[in-house]
Amino acid sequence: MSTNNIQFNENIYTLATISEAMECISVPGVMTLRLDITIKVRTSKWRDCLLEIGKSCAVKWIICNSNKQSTDITAEEAKDSGIKMCFSQEYLCHRAGTYESKAAMRVVQKRTKKNKCSALLRVRGLFKTPEWYEITLTKDHTEHTPGDVHEDIHTLPLAKKYLHELSQQLEQSSKSASQIRIDMLRAIDRYGRNSECKVNYYNIWNLMNKANTSYSPSLNVFACGFMSPIQQNKMKNAASFCLDATHGISEKIDEILYTLLIHDEEIGRGWPVAYMITNDRGVSPIVQWLQFLKSSLFLVNPKQITIDCCSAKVHAIQTIFPITQIQFCIFHVTQAWNRKLSDSVKIPGSLPSEACLLRSEMMKSFQEIVYEEDLDQFHHKLV
Repeated sequence: MSTNNIQFNENIYTLATISEAMECISVPGVMTLRLDITIKVRTSKWRDCLLEIGKSCAVKWIICNSNKQSTDITAEEAKDSGIKMCFSQEYLCHRAGTYESKAAMRVVQKRTKKNKCSALLRVRGLFKTPEWYEITLTKDHTEHTPGDVHEDIHTLPLAKKYLHELSQQLEQSSKSASQIRIDMLRAIDRYGRNSECKVNYYNIWNLMNKANTSYSPSLNVFACGFMSPIQQNKMKNAASFCLDATHGISEKIDEILYTLLIHDEEIGRGWPVAYMITNDRGVSPIVQWLQFLKSSLFLVNPKQITIDCCSAKVHAIQTIFPITQIQFCIFHVTQAWNRKLSDSVKIPGSLPSEACLLRSEMMKSFQEIVYEEDLDQFHHKLV
């Protein structure tokens, strides 16, 4: 496109003011750059400004052409050589191009985001104006409306801040994937932008799958599982198990002993049927251990597994045995309740003994419902 048709906005924008260079479109909360209007941004902030433009305009810009001059050339040398630009990049909309459907081979396939959008954005820097870079939308979007809640917003990648929050929730929270998604959707609706993609189950599943199958590059991380022939036979005949973790098993503080137990009818108490020692506190060793026991036909579709309040164990069990019922140990549940009551239940202006008495009464009410197996009934009694 000829630069003769391009108009210049004389303001020099920063990350704090870049929104002033954009205008609203028909989709609420979504903005756009004006076509063929060049805006100037501070050289040190052009990448941040470009990211902000993408977020505000519901577009992920993809580099399609790049031209960078040697960094050791001076402005005088460039002028003598007839070189004007020190930097130039062109970007396509994330919906540019086409995709050949493979639905015939892969029946379950997401609808493609590619729709031949012709939008083109250019960023360039000139030797004569080192203080700023120029950003210009030279071709407008076609075949879609950026940010449209029904047809377009789902094609955007999830923002990195939400991916980070999801990872934290999956690693540290004992909430289900469904509850994590609901809580994050509420947070996005309250604090997020309309131009941002919403959290979906693909995001959660992909992160869980990545965490469960990733390997640490550290040579210091290890996991070792072992069991005897007698333990193997007892495991095969059991339907209910308990998965426990023991810390402080050696001088090395990071080492953990995981024990899988059954209730032995002959002796009337727990009987360990498998062990694993590791210094990795993540979910991956547990997943790999359970997967080995399953593939070896030692542990096949257990009816129930009892654990403490540990999100890593929850995610590992749900990954390998999705239909297995997970039961939380009553001792650990009551301990968690006690800690929460101690932190949350206060009576301003009263004696500590009065708050302690109130916490005791609340704990009695909790203990009356701790054996409830029906989730709906549990919530009803809790209210």
